[in-house]
Amino acid sequence: AEPAGAFVSLVLLRGADKRRDADESGQSGGEGSLENVLSFVAGIMITVSLLELLPEARRHVDKTCKKPYWLGIAVGFIVMVVTELGMSV
Repeated sequence: AEPAGAFVSLVLLRGADKRRDADESGQSGGEGSLENVLSFVAGIMITVSLLELLPEARRHVDKTCKKPYWLGIAVGFIVMVVTELGMSV
């Protein structure tokens, strides 16, 4: 499903950068800009992780030692923050 989704996205977003450039220069177009699409996809990814991945990980955690569960969440958060800071420089 992922390769098919990537292909469909490629077809739909082919001119997204050109539309954004035209929108910045005062011409029409731009509702489907790449930033809007990426924001929408990020929201979907956050929703999936909160509603599907975290509960599944919690079901598989050892009842006596939850340290790896919380350590994984903390490391994932740190990686995301460092990635964001690294990309904004």
